[in-house]
Amino acid sequence: MHLAVLTTGRQDWGILRPLCEALRDDGGFSVDVLAGGMACSAAFGRVVDAVRATGFHVAAEMDWAPESSDALRQTSEAVALVGAALGRRRPEALVVLGDRYETAGAALAATVLGIPVVHLYGGEETEGAIDNALRHAITKLSHLHLVAHPVYAERVLQMGEAPSTVHVVGSLGADNLLKLDLPTREELERVVGIPLGKPLGLVTVHPTTLARSDVQDEVKAVLGAIRAFPATWVITLPNADPGHEAIREALQAVAQGAPNVAAVSALGEERYLGLMRQADFVLGNSSSGITEAPSLRVPTINVGDRQKGRVRSPSVLDVGCDTREILEAIRKALSPEWRAEIARQPLPFGAGDAAERIVDVLKRWVPPRPPRKVFASLGRGAG
Repeated sequence: MHLAVLTTGRQDWGILRPLCEALRDDGGFSVDVLAGGMACSAAFGRVVDAVRATGFHVAAEMDWAPESSDALRQTSEAVALVGAALGRRRPEALVVLGDRYETAGAALAATVLGIPVVHLYGGEETEGAIDNALRHAITKLSHLHLVAHPVYAERVLQMGEAPSTVHVVGSLGADNLLKLDLPTREELERVVGIPLGKPLGLVTVHPTTLARSDVQDEVKAVLGAIRAFPATWVITLPNADPGHEAIREALQAVAQGAPNVAAVSALGEERYLGLMRQADFVLGNSSSGITEAPSLRVPTINVGDRQKGRVRSPSVLDVGCDTREILEAIRKALSPEWRAEIARQPLPFGAGDAAERIVDVLKRWVPPRPPRKVFASLGRGAG
């Protein structure tokens, strides 16, 4: 089967890589990687270079100005550029992950061209971001749904998708955590430029595009905790979502001249996950705190409602945009009694075999030609 796989940056390639490797190893698939936006930008780490370094064919390198916060422009350019690449390559299906506006644009381009869409990971909820609506729109444009949890499968079914097209496969992020040879603490210290003393907090704050309050409230609360709590802090700077510039500036400012704070832009998947494994807790509003950190049994302090609606593990502590709440949660996350409790929690999103599960589904799947869909009534379970 000839597949095209879209990556738009660090947020999806690290998750997609184990799948692409499994498809390559199987021998029954040819994979064209379409790289666009942040994946092609030096400011965001040029993920496209990492794609090539792992031996994958980059069929198209598409620059749609990710340094700009103009999401409408990026979306329209993604539709045109991905559409042109798909028109040249004519894959049997396009594989997309997640919920970004460029991803929605790519799914729309495939729909117009009559190319079936495979979607990872539908059915999730993030009420505080426009990603939520985009994710559901991608679901309705897609023909095969690979979801991380049974709750998410039920949500996809609620949207009228045929049960035979919905499969619970677990999280590819868990595959990486359990299988990658992650860097050591000493190697990570050389990368971030400061000693990684304990306790170590890993911080990621993205714009909350549908926040009920000022988007800066989350940033101010997190910065207050960084200044108040004696810890080593490694901050990963946000993606190119609307409003990211102000957040980047504020996070970089708190690291200026502080010997215990480092702000880094593009770590790459192994280094980011390596830092997560070493961390005593993660702080912010990133989906990685909800989906990846629990698989390492690392506590998450989730700020605000950007991730509202996702399935929670016991290791996730939800707090408001308030420094005092964050500090209380940090103290709980570091308490030996609570850490012992979450160490016994089951792995929420699979045991590291998602890539194999997905390959098995794809080997049995026949891409629909033409890519017609029938609305399915409720009352029938997922595959």
